[in-house]
Amino acid sequence: MKIYLVDFENVKSKGLEGVDKLSETDSVIIFFSENSDTLSFEMHQKVLSSKADIEYFKVSVGGKNALDFQLSTLLGYMVAKETYSHIFVISNDKGFDFLHAFWGGSYIDTPKTHVYRTKTISGAIEYVINESSNRKAEASAAPEEEVNDAAPRKTQQSAGDSTAEEKNEAPARPRSSSRRSQDFDTTFKGLLKSACDENSYGIVKELFIHSQTKEEFHNALAKEYKQDGTEIYKAVKSRYIKLKEKLEKELENAAVPQHEHTNDKLDEILSQSCPAESIQRIRKCIESTASKKELYISMVKEFQKKKGCEYYNIIKPYYSEIAQKVRENQ
Repeated sequence: MKIYLVDFENVKSKGLEGVDKLSETDSVIIFFSENSDTLSFEMHQKVLSSKADIEYFKVSVGGKNALDFQLSTLLGYMVAKETYSHIFVISNDKGFDFLHAFWGGSYIDTPKTHVYRTKTISGAIEYVINESSNRKAEASAAPEEEVNDAAPRKTQQSAGDSTAEEKNEAPARPRSSSRRSQDFDTTFKGLLKSACDENSYGIVKELFIHSQTKEEFHNALAKEYKQDGTEIYKAVKSRYIKLKEKLEKELENAAVPQHEHTNDKLDEILSQSCPAESIQRIRKCIESTASKKELYISMVKEFQKKKGCEYYNIIKPYYSEIAQKVRENQ
C-alpha cells in the first residue's frame, strides 16, 4: 500500500498527474489552503476516475510554511503506524527531501516505510517501477558476488589471518526494532481506541468480518452507528485490506493444525447459524473456559450480548459433549 501526500499549494493540478493510474490499494491526501483551492476541470475528471482512496485536507493557515509543518507531522505519524510501504510527498519544495534523509538515516531505527519526494504522482509511480527493477537486478547479481567474495576469505583463513573479532571489527548486526508484528485483535483494537468505546468493539469486529469491501463495511457502520459510524470507518479504512489478509491468515493457521476434523458437533449445530470464522472464534472461547457460565461470559464479550446469547443458547444443550471434543483436539 502506498500513500501520496500532495502539497497542492505548491504543485497545483500538475502534481496530480498520474492519479488516474493508481490502484484501489493506494491513498491520496490533497493538502490545500484558502490560497490554493482551485482544481482544473481536466484534473477533476481524472481524480473522479481514479480507483485510489482520495481525501482533501484543508490546512489551517496563519503562519509561514503552515502546510509543510502539518503535512510533515502527519507523515511522521503514518511512518510510525507502518501502514504503508511507501509515503510520497508530491511537491517541488526540496525541503521535503530532508524527510527522506531523516527516515532513511541512522538517527532512529530505519522504518519499514520508504519516504520520498517527487514532483508528480506519475513520477512516484515511475520511482516504484525503477526501485523494483533495481531490486531484481541486485537479487540476480547476489550469487555471483558471494562466490567472488568467498575465495579471498578462504585464502586469508588458511594463511592464519586474524578473524573479525581479533581485529575488533564488529560482525554485521541485524537491524533491531521495538516494533513487533501484532495479531488482528491487538491491531484492530488499537485503531478503534480513539474512535469508539470498548463495549462497541465486538459489534464493529462482526461488521468488519462480514463485510467484503470497504464500502460495505462503511454502510454497515453507518446503519449501526449513524454519524459516528463514519469516524469508526476512518480509523480502519486505510488498513482494511491488510487487516482482512491478517485475519484470514490467522484463521487459517488456527484451523489447520488444531482441528483435522471439521465435521464435529460444533460445526454441525452452528453451520446454519453463523459463518466459519465465527465458529472458529466460538471454538476458542470453549477452549479457554471451564464451565457454561465462563463460556457465556466469554461469548458475550467476544460477540456482544445479542449475538453472544444467540450462539450460546444454540450450544448450551450440547455443552458437555462439545467441550469434551474440543479439548480432546487441543
